[in-house]
Amino acid sequence: MHYLSPEFGIIFIGFLWLYWWLGAKYGNRAQNLLLLTASYLFYATFSLKFALQLFGFSLVMLTLARYCTPQRRSPMIIGIVLAVANLALFKYYNFFREDLLFWLAPLFNGASLPVLEFLLPVGISFYTFQGLAYLISVGRGERAAASYSDGLLHLSFFPTLLAGPICRPKELLSQIEATTTRHIQSVELALMLIISALIKKIWLAAWLAESFVDPVFANPDSYQAIDLICALFAYAWQLFFDFSGYTDIVTAFALLLGFSLPMNFNQPYLATDLSDFWRRWHVTLSRWIRDYVYISFGGNRGSFGRTQVNLLLAMTISGLWHGASLTFVVWGIWHGIGLIIQNCWQKFVQFKWPAFATQAFTFLFVCFGWLLFRSSDWETFATYCQGFARWQQAPELNWLLLACAMTAFFIGARNADWLMTTGVSRLQQLVWWQQSLLFTTLVVVVLALAPAGMPGFIYFGF
Repeated sequence: MHYLSPEFGIIFIGFLWLYWWLGAKYGNRAQNLLLLTASYLFYATFSLKFALQLFGFSLVMLTLARYCTPQRRSPMIIGIVLAVANLALFKYYNFFREDLLFWLAPLFNGASLPVLEFLLPVGISFYTFQGLAYLISVGRGERAAASYSDGLLHLSFFPTLLAGPICRPKELLSQIEATTTRHIQSVELALMLIISALIKKIWLAAWLAESFVDPVFANPDSYQAIDLICALFAYAWQLFFDFSGYTDIVTAFALLLGFSLPMNFNQPYLATDLSDFWRRWHVTLSRWIRDYVYISFGGNRGSFGRTQVNLLLAMTISGLWHGASLTFVVWGIWHGIGLIIQNCWQKFVQFKWPAFATQAFTFLFVCFGWLLFRSSDWETFATYCQGFARWQQAPELNWLLLACAMTAFFIGARNADWLMTTGVSRLQQLVWWQQSLLFTTLVVVVLALAPAGMPGFIYFGF
């Protein structure tokens, strides 16, 4: 079921009424029980097997956490191994199958491994990292083990289940465990975020995909260099609108349920260098990779050279997390090498470029990386790159429209905080029926402008 579908909206409104009625009559525990039930029912709409797999994974993580202490970390280590093995089995088994056969052949004559067709559970990468963050937090003594009911809800909370944000225990579990009476965080902010999500996902991301991205990527050898470059820029914005639109809608749902979620995007295309980009793009994943991968490898505690190796390893793992494809791995390596070159430049050259130049270079570097991200295989990537040499023909008029749109996107990004704050302030000045009328009007306008259909969220595939 799509978060932005009319069916989900109708069900969610009824669910909200029941949720707050239970809270007023029976308190937080009843609300948590309803949320837990609803989260598993929601996940089961994709597949009952997915829900059972999530339940089994959660029970293992929660049980091992109950035996973890800073002095006894073996349960934590066992949990990490099991969680990574579970993710690898579903997501990476067939990707690594031929490599495993190569290494097993000298040891076992005639060794063979079956080709297994696994149906990848939606959101498995996200709830695995969230479960690991919880287990490690308990193992390090940062918090006590949660009850089974609270822990199950933490790992299945339906606004974050499918594509994050990846919440630390202190960011979500502590709110689940709180005994103070819950309140809707901000109706006006939630409404603004819903409108933002509709504009980003239903209108802009869908328009960019339909008009520019999909036609070019489907047949790149039929286009000139300027077309290919513009389509790549369009994909960069499509990906941002798609994923940040998802984040906006689930943040709105959480606010209406009385929860606050961590920020996941902070205008990443305004970044002044690659380090800044990763502080702004998919923030909760970047923090997770930094804290549990990069620092675990040694972080910057060793020599300068060792720090760069740690950085490259962390970014490679980040690329592999996104998918079982060599293009994703190389995408992670691309960013790792870019960060290493940036660090070497800052350490040994120490020449500072103007801010606009570093912003432009960072955007171009990130966009070329998105070509790896978008390409289904090396043949597609190579065909697309070969097209950069074709400059015989002038661009079509519709690319001028894209150029104007991108200019508007950058202007909007620079003023996003002001627009959101102003919008919330204006909504707060209206009574409820005026808010409802304005909200309904905006929804109708966005749906009228948007292409037909209800496209899925890109990051659901990770």
